[in-house]
Amino acid sequence: MNIGVVTKWFSSGQATVARYLRSAFEELGHESFILARPGKGPRAGGSDIHDPIWDQPGVTHASQQEVPTDEYARWASDNALDAAFFDNAYEFDEIRNGLRANGVRTVGRFVWEHFSDDDVAPTQDAFDVVYSMTSAEHERYLGMGIDPVRVNFGIHPELLAIEPRRNPDTITLVWPGSFMGRRKPIDEAIEAFGRVDDPRLRLLLRGQVKRKEGKLAKAAQRDPRIEVVLEDQPTAQHLQSFANCDVCLTPSRWEGLGLPLYEATAFGMPILTNDDPPMNEIVSDGVNGILFRSHPDGTTRSGLDAKSPDVDDMARAIGAICDDGRRARLSQGALEVRERLTWSHTVEDLSRLLEAATK
Repeated sequence: MNIGVVTKWFSSGQATVARYLRSAFEELGHESFILARPGKGPRAGGSDIHDPIWDQPGVTHASQQEVPTDEYARWASDNALDAAFFDNAYEFDEIRNGLRANGVRTVGRFVWEHFSDDDVAPTQDAFDVVYSMTSAEHERYLGMGIDPVRVNFGIHPELLAIEPRRNPDTITLVWPGSFMGRRKPIDEAIEAFGRVDDPRLRLLLRGQVKRKEGKLAKAAQRDPRIEVVLEDQPTAQHLQSFANCDVCLTPSRWEGLGLPLYEATAFGMPILTNDDPPMNEIVSDGVNGILFRSHPDGTTRSGLDAKSPDVDDMARAIGAICDDGRRARLSQGALEVRERLTWSHTVEDLSRLLEAATK
């Protein structure tokens, strides 16, 4: 089967998931083709760094973020596509007319913080099948009248090949900020960290863009335990830097999939996050991390409650993870969760999804 994947194609969560899905399709014996959308916002046009992991065959670069109908049709024809996969694509008419109307089976997924009731009818018109990757979004789709195929996302083998190199004299928390948007409550994280005075603690604030650079520089001046790295990095360098940390501190006002949760688990890292889905689908309090309280703080554009973390309770969690015995137990728990999140289960689920899409 020839399978198309429409996605960003530079260092981002969506593109990383697409790259992993592509490897699964190939493992199942299918050929895959990428239609690379340029993206929008602070990373429109992609990354300025060269990352060899994106140098793959079968990649066509789209002319714009919202791909025109004739461009979809031409891409499908050029590659004799049988099916096409989408992640958070809302150009419903173009997908229906350029692909589905031409016999290409269309398969879509949407992050729940964007997808609203108004999107249900056009989604059912444009897509043969919708799938979900978290229990939270699965239940939301069901409540909207969509019957999605559940794909359990797991830990890709490339993560298991990375060997952490950690400093035994420090306890480094990594805060994965990605594009440094409103979803990531960085002010609360810095405040909570500052309330814990263990001199071994370090906080690595990681982002891919230079948003809030001045504010974070001042935070690092006030607390020399804080390091700020706001730059895109090649995937291998980024993952090694992540793996070298001891704990993942990743509160979120809302979350689509939460790729850092899987990366941290792959590296045997305890996770500190708020007790909200989908984070608490991966993190069990006292098993592979520590969950802290949150409170409603506005809504997402789909009407979901956004959640801000409780600073006092986050500080409690940071203080608790400084206990060497507890941190070791939670790290062992992360390795046990890793065994449950095997990539082979994801490949099996994707095989079922393809069967549902093509029957």
